[in-house]
Parts: sequence; C-alpha cells; structure tokens
Amino acid sequence: MGGIEITQPLPDRKVLVGQTVDFEGTVALGTRDVQLDTNGGVRLPTVTLKNKKWFVSHRFQKTGTQRVIARALDGDGKEIGQTEVTVKVTDVEAVAASDDFDALVMIPAGINKGVTAAQQRTMLDIFGRPCSLKADCTAVTNEKVKRLLVTKNVGPFTVNGIRPAVDALARIFKRLKDERPELHAVVGTAGVLCCRRVRRESGPPSPNFSNHSWGTAIDLKIKGALDPRGDGKTQKGILLLAPLFNEERFFWGAGFRGRSEDAMHFEASDELVREWSKDGLLG
Repeated sequence: MGGIEITQPLPDRKVLVGQTVDFEGTVALGTRDVQLDTNGGVRLPTVTLKNKKWFVSHRFQKTGTQRVIARALDGDGKEIGQTEVTVKVTDVEAVAASDDFDALVMIPAGINKGVTAAQQRTMLDIFGRPCSLKADCTAVTNEKVKRLLVTKNVGPFTVNGIRPAVDALARIFKRLKDERPELHAVVGTAGVLCCRRVRRESGPPSPNFSNHSWGTAIDLKIKGALDPRGDGKTQKGILLLAPLFNEERFFWGAGFRGRSEDAMHFEASDELVREWSKDGLLG
C-alpha cells in the first residue's frame, strides 16, 4: 500500500539494546498523521510530521527482530498508506559472536545510483595536475590542492584529503557509528591522499592519475583485511557501508569493470566534484 516510505533505518539494521534508533521517511499529500507500531504491540512515541517528511526516535529494550509498521492517516484518521522495516536488536556479546563483516559476498546489481566515476578530464580541468606522474605515492605539488588539504579524525581513523571530501567522510562515519556501532569498530582505511598513477594488474602503465592524487578517494579495510580486487565480490562490511557513501554521492569502485573492480575503493563522483566546484568549495 503506497502513500508512505521509510528512508531510515535501512532494512535489517542491527542495533544494541537501549541504543537510540532514528526512524525517518516521507508521506503522500493529504497525510495528517503517522503512527509507528512494533509487531510486539508497542506504539512508538508521537511522530513529528512536517512538509511531507516524518521522524521519530525510539529505544528498544528487548533483544530480537522487531518489525516496525508505519501507517499514514488522513484527516479523518483513515489509513491511506502502510509500509514496514525490520530492526534486529541484540546485545554486545551477540554482536561480537555473530558478525562476519570481513566475509566475501557477491557485488549486487544496481549500485552507484545517480553517480558516475570521476573522469580524468574533470579532475584536470578543475584542479590541474596534482604531482609528477609516478607509480608510487609522491608529494603533491599543485598549490590549489595543497590549500584544500586537511588532516582530520573522521571517527574510526584519521585521514588526509581535501576538505569537502573529508567533511563528507566524517558525516558518513558518524552515521555509521549511530546505526552500526559494531561495524564502525572494525572498519579501517588503506589511505586517502596518495599522488600516483592508476594501478593496473597488467599491461603498460596507465597515463592517468589515480583520484587518490587529489585527496578525493578512500580505500577501506575490514578487521585489518583488504578486499581482493577483480573477483566480483566485496566484504560484507563494505557492502553495508556502500549506501551511506552513495547518499553522499560517492562512486563505489565495485562498479569498475572486470579486473578493475575495486570494492574497497570509494571516490567523490564526477557529479559531486563538479558540484563542489560550482558551489565554490574548491577555492
């Protein structure tokens, strides 16, 4: 039944007992009230509804899978829409025992919605050449990039990159800590800024700079392990992180073709870099 959507939390989100969970969504025109109930018969607190958007926070006090049903009501109290989401409530011991975030799973279809990989031409036009083109990391020589570089703790680790990218990473990992603290605790990085050429598995050296060269890309690892490249699979923890990066309009390297598939890699998309430039965030 249409008329209402849940945009947060993501389906089957795992939370700890007593942890605050934010429920958010949208409703159709004509909705005057939104009610949320659990399959256990618990009604969540009064929902705030404004400009066709709704939100409410709740703390679950018992473990187990909670099915939360959201209903949109019109001015007469008649139901005009219904949807639901499941939340898995557990304790710290169960989380430690059950989570396999470093396990490899198949990369699903339909990733990178609304974004494309940052093109070399875009990066050169907006920033210019970042450094000497070499196989290994070398110092940034581009003054524009150097002025934008910041070092900041973004939650699970500290990164060095350009300010708008680092700010986006901080938002992503803050949300991850709120929604999946057990994953936040085991995610690491293989680096952001590294001025070098694109790495190839075979063939002649690439003539292009890696997007790490401008401090706009990040490589992740789970439980200290890197995701194997070019196997069509991704670590489960990175798969769970991908929607958060997509919402910040980052491109996921799992979308690179063939042996170039690079699931541990996320980069500011072509669309996002152009938007930063248009909004004056790149100086």
